Amino acid sequence: MTLADRRNNFDALRIAAALAVVIGHAWPLTGVPAAPRLGGHLIYHDAVYVFFAISGFLIASSWARSPRPLGFLRNRALRIFPALALVVLVTVFAIGPAVTTSPDYFARAETWGYLGNIILVAQYELPGVFEANPVTAVNGSLWTLGAEFACYLGVLLVGVAARRIAPAVFAALFVLLVTVSLIPGALPPGMGAVTTAMAFFAAGAVIASPTVARWVLPGPALAALAVWLVVGAVSIEAGKVLAWLVVPYLVIALGIRSTPVLRDAGRFGDFSYGLYLWAFPVQQLVVVWLGSLALWFDLLIVVPLTLVLAVASWHLVERRALALKSGTRRRVGAGSPG
Repeated sequence: MTLADRRNNFDALRIAAALAVVIGHAWPLTGVPAAPRLGGHLIYHDAVYVFFAISGFLIASSWARSPRPLGFLRNRALRIFPALALVVLVTVFAIGPAVTTSPDYFARAETWGYLGNIILVAQYELPGVFEANPVTAVNGSLWTLGAEFACYLGVLLVGVAARRIAPAVFAALFVLLVTVSLIPGALPPGMGAVTTAMAFFAAGAVIASPTVARWVLPGPALAALAVWLVVGAVSIEAGKVLAWLVVPYLVIALGIRSTPVLRDAGRFGDFSYGLYLWAFPVQQLVVVWLGSLALWFDLLIVVPLTLVLAVASWHLVERRALALKSGTRRRVGAGSPG
């Protein structure tokens, strides 16, 4: 029985990671310093790395099950772009006009340039939008999507050019990405977060190999978690280094299990992507409309609003797009790997 045929805990882990991003972003977006850390990283960075590790595992597994380049690309595009297009269009044509202080909002090149986010050309600000907020980015979460899609293309390239030694290639890429991330000045400004996330994806892809996956067990994973938390509490930098090994092993060890309650997290749909896409602009809107509230009160407003949008995104856009995926064997209502 493969991951495509049975329920597992990955939907629950993705939802938990999406909520951790929302919670972690509440600190900077409301102007509160010192966001919490877990194992060395800021909590919202850890959550992003959970997404990348899970994605590496599931996407590499998807290619192994169905190594057809066009079908693979089609499935990846259907997962990423329809929901992304929705949030970008709503941002430009509804959120922007509602809160902008710019009298020539639609005449500004930056307004139309923001539409480039639909095709992963990143732009984070709109004219006069959220300019008085502690953070002026409209949707700072979008940076990960270009890195994610680049990882998909990497799996395709490795799968076509070196399928028989793919795990070894992914392992070499993991070592390379970690190495360049650790060397001061080795990367252009802003690229450190991208290569770090890609390293987690590569680690997940390595674990997708059946030879490696059979050694992924919950007992050692929980022991590794305990060590990582202790090390991260003592040394932030040491915790960050150890995270590259512990986080992928841990989340995949937990994800491949089929635990009661957790395995049913996607029963009504996979809302994690919608939560991730909509949370940042919703959090920014709450700051504009209600000011800097107490952090946890802010979250009590943001999380339900974002969940409503995520559910709508799933049922109106994502679910319908995923129904077009080639080789889909699971019911459309559940989050499907790859």
